[in-house]
Amino acid sequence: MTDFDYIIAGGGTAGSVLAARLTEDPAVRVLVLEAGTGRRSLMHRIPAGVLSLYQSGRYHWDYRSEPEELAAGRSYPYKMGKGLGGSSSINALLWVRGAPGVFDSWAADGAVGWSWRDVEPIFRRVESFDDSTDPHMGLSGPIAVSRGNPQSSMFNEAFLEAGVEAGLAFNDNYNGPDQAGIAVLHRNTRGGERSDVWTEYLRPCIGRPNLVIRCDTAVDRLVVEADRVTGVVVRSGGRHETVHATREILLCAGAIGSPQLLMLSGIGDPGALAPYGIEVRHELPGVGANLHTHPTIRCGYTARKAEKLASWTRPPKKWLAGVRWLVDRKGVASTNHMDVGCFLRSGNDAPWPDIQMTFTPMLVGMTYADALADGFGVYTELVGIKSRGTVRLRSADPQALPRFSFNFLAEERDRETFRAGTGMIRDIVSQPAFDGLRGREIDPGATVTSPADLDRWVSGSIGITHHLAGTCRMGAPGDPRSVVGPDLRLLGLDGLRIADNSIMPRVTSGNTHAPAIMIGEKASDLITGERNAP
Repeated sequence: MTDFDYIIAGGGTAGSVLAARLTEDPAVRVLVLEAGTGRRSLMHRIPAGVLSLYQSGRYHWDYRSEPEELAAGRSYPYKMGKGLGGSSSINALLWVRGAPGVFDSWAADGAVGWSWRDVEPIFRRVESFDDSTDPHMGLSGPIAVSRGNPQSSMFNEAFLEAGVEAGLAFNDNYNGPDQAGIAVLHRNTRGGERSDVWTEYLRPCIGRPNLVIRCDTAVDRLVVEADRVTGVVVRSGGRHETVHATREILLCAGAIGSPQLLMLSGIGDPGALAPYGIEVRHELPGVGANLHTHPTIRCGYTARKAEKLASWTRPPKKWLAGVRWLVDRKGVASTNHMDVGCFLRSGNDAPWPDIQMTFTPMLVGMTYADALADGFGVYTELVGIKSRGTVRLRSADPQALPRFSFNFLAEERDRETFRAGTGMIRDIVSQPAFDGLRGREIDPGATVTSPADLDRWVSGSIGITHHLAGTCRMGAPGDPRSVVGPDLRLLGLDGLRIADNSIMPRVTSGNTHAPAIMIGEKASDLITGERNAP
């Protein structure tokens, strides 16, 4: 391959956005390297197809955490998107910007230029919201965003009514200046189809002569020459090749893949590299630190009145739902079945909502990958998590998946928040709106009430969301925790920027799809602005 101006390592969510934006300038040559496939399944287009996509190993990395000591010794799967579009193509479609205070905390902690005031216009640029009267959302962006449909289930309507009965404020738009309250959730769908970065960003520019995309091509390591990253070593079909960039390498491999690639290239904490005989090319102790995500638990209930939604996730009704979707893009396959939820503070000292609740009108597994039974469930996600973990190499072999651990429940505040969230769910479900609908409490069970019993239940039941962040932390150049500066440049070496959720100093307070797209857009602004500066 010839040299390119920019090489994007990872054709996922942020990488696809960068590729589309940078190649708007016909003079800029861009190469996208993606380890996964460029082919798509019909399930990528169907909102309810998320259940199948999580079960199919073709479209995600089969990462698995180390056993979590405080979570009953369990090891957790992390299904990060693999293939063009990345996790944008397989996620659960919830559209959550995050609380403004989170972004302001980034800026206050050294990520100057990333405050809510800075990023809110970028979110607007991304969005095409289905309500033109809403004052907070974008209306002409590439990603279609629509409100959920509470009327699709009597359980959804009961949840909204019960939340108000429990004293929660109804929030007409949690993506606006105040995230708190009970709400109808937003999802990235257009006319009953998934709206993702492949469909809206990358596919429209496939024919550009200045854009080259190579799928089934893994990046094994970065080429470091003196104080600059100049290229990448790639592997495809058993062959290795070195490709150089005349301007920059743009690393977009995610919160596991990006620190792994840095460490394989000799960039990171010397103590983490020495066991594998990797020469230290650049010491940067923050690489692989600060790993965190949103752990979750589910309170599950049987129902006196069943809508039999679970039966539509299995043949033969699953096939009927698919036929209905093919005909008119409607029916049970046209939704992710997460239409309502809320964002709450666990206590008065929480500066922004640290709990996200998502309601489902059926009992779904902890990985959202299987429908278990009729009934309903409420998920509590710790979107203000305090515990932190690490990503480390398993070996010097690029094909060996790295080791990582979350250190779940290491901080007492996380256990307190889970207890508070469970109490809030019970309060909501006990309201009159659920009379005649709710059956018995399955999880954790009506007898689980004491703090000690709740802690044991959480330890044995805690699940994972696919919202990993923080392992290439953005911050002030003088901060030893920082890996990149606010301009996303790797600290101490030229020629490399990182643009994915690994740069988040603190994970946003909700699903991370929308912020990942924002990061790709912001990275494009930074790169283009510098290139065009006089």
